[in-house]
Amino acid sequence: MREITAKAQTVVRASPIAIYNSFVRADMMSKFWFARNDQGLIEGETVQWYVGHSEDAFAIEVRVKELICPEKIVIEWGDGQSFTQVLWRIESSSDGVSKLFIEESGFSGTQDEIVASALESTGGFNQVVIALKALLEHQSMINVVDDHI
Repeated sequence: MREITAKAQTVVRASPIAIYNSFVRADMMSKFWFARNDQGLIEGETVQWYVGHSEDAFAIEVRVKELICPEKIVIEWGDGQSFTQVLWRIESSSDGVSKLFIEESGFSGTQDEIVASALESTGGFNQVVIALKALLEHQSMINVVDDHI
């Protein structure tokens, strides 16, 4: 059986390096995704991203597996027990836009749990790419983690 993955993809009217830095640099990411994170991404390091701003906010462990500037980011993230892999691919286009592809894989659980996790993640990553487009194309900050219900 084929592995179930979560995917999001879009065209972004920005350079590949601007997109790459938006996910790698904590000061950039905080403008559209995880508003609280302990540092940017460094290959081989483990960092924490937090859901919310409070001191007791839920922490997501992020293991940085591969960074190839400005075209690829690979992380594993999870709750300390179970991890999935997230891959970002950024491609430049001749017409001044970039293509962004995000794919999460490695979901665990029953078939129903895997499908539910992949669907939720697909929705989440599509919100993230919308927020990224708003920031890079229109200089508008919308934080999808803070507003998620």
